Amino acid sequence: MTRFRHAFPALALSLLLGAAAVPAMADMPCGPMGGGMREHRAERMEQHHKRLHDALKLNADQEVAWKKLIESEHPMAAARPGAGKTEDWTGLTTPERAERMLERMRAHQSAMADHVAQLKAFYGQLSPEQQKIFDDAHRGERRGMRGRGMGPAAK
Repeated sequence: MTRFRHAFPALALSLLLGAAAVPAMADMPCGPMGGGMREHRAERMEQHHKRLHDALKLNADQEVAWKKLIESEHPMAAARPGAGKTEDWTGLTTPERAERMLERMRAHQSAMADHVAQLKAFYGQLSPEQQKIFDDAHRGERRGMRGRGMGPAAK
């Protein structure tokens, strides 16, 4: 009984704080990407593109290649009909699901091949100084879900 008497104030305080946090948690976005995560990522990518574009100081010919490069960067989201909606695969058999996944992978691979071709065309038009700026902008450490850089320092 003595232990409970000492633990009761701490238990009561934690329950009170937990109950106070419930309204704050009710406004938290739920969903596959945490609500606005997709929009946040797109905004950050747009800022990156703007900074890189300003740093490169492109001429008119390079500007055309730049626009083609940017358009080729994420074609899957724009080209997919009903983007943002998930398909209902519940009625498919396992081989049918596998075929659909394979089709998607091929489409992604084709889009990536197009993007690499646009990237090479754009990069080929840059001066050596611009190439260095472009390389430096894409050389930064990538920090995925692991929290550690994947570059040389992480090894």
